[in-house]
Amino acid sequence: MIIDNSRELTHDDTFKFSCYKGIECFNKCCNDLNLLLTPYDIIRIKNNLGISSSEFLERFTMQQIGPSTGLPVVVLKLHDKKCPFVSDEGCTIYKDRPGACRLYPLVRMRSKSMEYYYIVREEFCEGFKEEKEWTIGEWLEDQGAKKYNEMNDVFMELVLGIYTAGKKLSDDELKTFYTVCYDIDRFREFVLEKNILDVSDDIVRDDVKLMEFGIKWLKETLLEEKER
Repeated sequence: MIIDNSRELTHDDTFKFSCYKGIECFNKCCNDLNLLLTPYDIIRIKNNLGISSSEFLERFTMQQIGPSTGLPVVVLKLHDKKCPFVSDEGCTIYKDRPGACRLYPLVRMRSKSMEYYYIVREEFCEGFKEEKEWTIGEWLEDQGAKKYNEMNDVFMELVLGIYTAGKKLSDDELKTFYTVCYDIDRFREFVLEKNILDVSDDIVRDDVKLMEFGIKWLKETLLEEKER
């Protein structure tokens, strides 16, 4: 995979690309990949499958430690070097596919002041030979990526906060980080059983709201970022 960083693309910039069943390279981008899953990705996929986050993590993922952040990351577990959700007909969880899959062939870069995109180019990909032209904004809208970007930013603010603070988490803190960020159903059990957090019923019942609450709670406990 080659990331073309010669151009920083913003919402009005254009690129040509199309992917569809029948194109020669169909499904090749779903093979031999290293796909990191975000908390929002996991919520969407486990609900699509109708299983708990704990079961999803056990069956379909591997846990690693980010080399630069020292924080737990969740990686999709491949079956015979293929995504477990790909079929000859395409993606079996397409409406709830991960954010990275939605952005492809783009990769998103973000700082506090701006957001831009690079194009990912792989030798096998025939999609760039198609005539369909998109602006970056049109592609994000068409792929349903905006909500994913928004939710992933919530998570990355926590990750970057820990990283920039130079904070090294203890083993217990790492376990808590993993549970809150990735295993939302287990975190719900913790909230209900321990009864030590003031969480309203509407938040407890909603995976996404509970994820946002949990990340905010981690920022307060790990970084002491309490709202004034």
